[in-house]
Amino acid sequence: MIRASIGVGALAAIVAIAFWPEPAAACGGFMCNGGGAAGPTPVVQAGERVMFEQRPDGTIRAYVQIRYQQGAPVGFSWLVPVTGGVPELGVADPATFDQLDNASSPQFRFVNGTTGFGAGGGGAGCGATAADGGGDFRGVPGSEPDADDDGVRVWNESRVGDYTTAVIEGETGEAVRDWLRANEYDIPERASEIIDHYVYTGHRFAAFRYDPLEASDGTLPPITITYSGVKPCVPIKITAIASVPVLDIMVLAFADGRVRPDPEGEYIEITPDYQNIQTDFTTPTQTTYWDEVDAAVADAGGHGWVVEHASSTTMLEGLTDPEAIALATNNAYVTRFYTRMAPEFMDVDPEFIFTETYADVNRLQVIDLNPMTASTDTGSVGSGLRYAGAPFGVAGIALLVRRLRRRRR
Repeated sequence: MIRASIGVGALAAIVAIAFWPEPAAACGGFMCNGGGAAGPTPVVQAGERVMFEQRPDGTIRAYVQIRYQQGAPVGFSWLVPVTGGVPELGVADPATFDQLDNASSPQFRFVNGTTGFGAGGGGAGCGATAADGGGDFRGVPGSEPDADDDGVRVWNESRVGDYTTAVIEGETGEAVRDWLRANEYDIPERASEIIDHYVYTGHRFAAFRYDPLEASDGTLPPITITYSGVKPCVPIKITAIASVPVLDIMVLAFADGRVRPDPEGEYIEITPDYQNIQTDFTTPTQTTYWDEVDAAVADAGGHGWVVEHASSTTMLEGLTDPEAIALATNNAYVTRFYTRMAPEFMDVDPEFIFTETYADVNRLQVIDLNPMTASTDTGSVGSGLRYAGAPFGVAGIALLVRRLRRRRR
C-alpha cells in the first residue's frame, strides 16, 4: 500500500484492494461467482506492515506485507496505484520484517516504586509470516508501453516470485477494470469508485495476481515497489472494503532524519496515556496498550499515528537478515509508526515527509504502579482514575480547523 510521485502535490502509494476466496476451479482473486447462494465470503485483511526507505538516487523503496484472517487463494488479486514513472517491482523476505519489527517494537516495564518487571513487546506490528517468493522485475521509468488495448496502456507484464504482474495505465476507471477482468484480475464492484479516483488523479496501476508455481499454504510473499517520489503514503481508503473492525498498521521509515506525518495532511502524531496501561496476559502485547492506542486515535478524530520508536539505526540490535542489515547500515535514522484504524475512518490516505531533524523516542515505556509515585496529571494505573478528554479532543479540534482551511482553498 504505497504511493509515490514527483512534483508539488503529487503522491504515490500501494494498496491492497479486496480479497475473496474461491473454490478449487480458479475464478479470480477479488470476486468469485462460485460463492453459492450466500455469495462470496471476504478474505478480510487483518494487519499490515509497511517499510519505506529514502534512497540516495532519489527513489523510494516500499516493502509491504499484509496479513489476513485466512489464507489467500490462488488467483487472489492485489492492485497497487502508483505515479512517478514505471515502478520497479520485486518480492521481499518476511524475515526482514520480523527482525526490524522485533528490534523497534515497544517495550513495557512496570515498576512499583523502585522494583519492576517487564511485559511483552512486539505485539503492535502485524506479525505476519509469509513464504519468500524470490525473483525480481525491473521496470524502466520513462519507457514506452508495450501495447494500447481499448483505452489501457500496458507498460509491462511479467512474473515476480509467486505473482503474475502487470503495470497498466487507463484512460478511464472502466477501461482499467475491463482490462483487469479480461486478464483474470477480478475486481469487486465496490472498488469501482476508488479505482475511478486513482485514474482521475493520474495513477498507473501495478497489478499482482497470486499464482504460485508449486503447492501453496495461502500465505502471501511480501512485495517491494521502487519508484520516483518524495512523499511516501499509505493509501488506506480502499482497504475499508474488506477489513477487520480495527486494522493494525505498522510503518517503519528509514532515512537520514526523522519522518513525520505531512503537516499539510490530516494525520497527526499522538501519544497514548502510558500510565493507564495495565498488564493483560490475554493480549498479544500482554498489556492494555491497544486500549490506550484506540483512545488516542479516537481523540485525533481517527487520524493519528503513535511514534513507537525513533532513533539512530545503530540502536537496532540483533539483525542477521541481509536486507534488514542493509536498511540499518545505509540509513542514519529510523522512525516507527503504529495505528489501529476502523473502516469508517479509512477516508483519507496518510502521507509522510522526510526531515533532517532528530527527535528520539525511546521504545521502552516505564509504568509506575505505585499510586504514591505515579504521575496523576493524566491519570495513572495506581490511582485507578482515567481522565477523559473532550469527545473530539484538542488534537481533533486542530484537525477540524485544518479540514475547514483545505475546503476554503
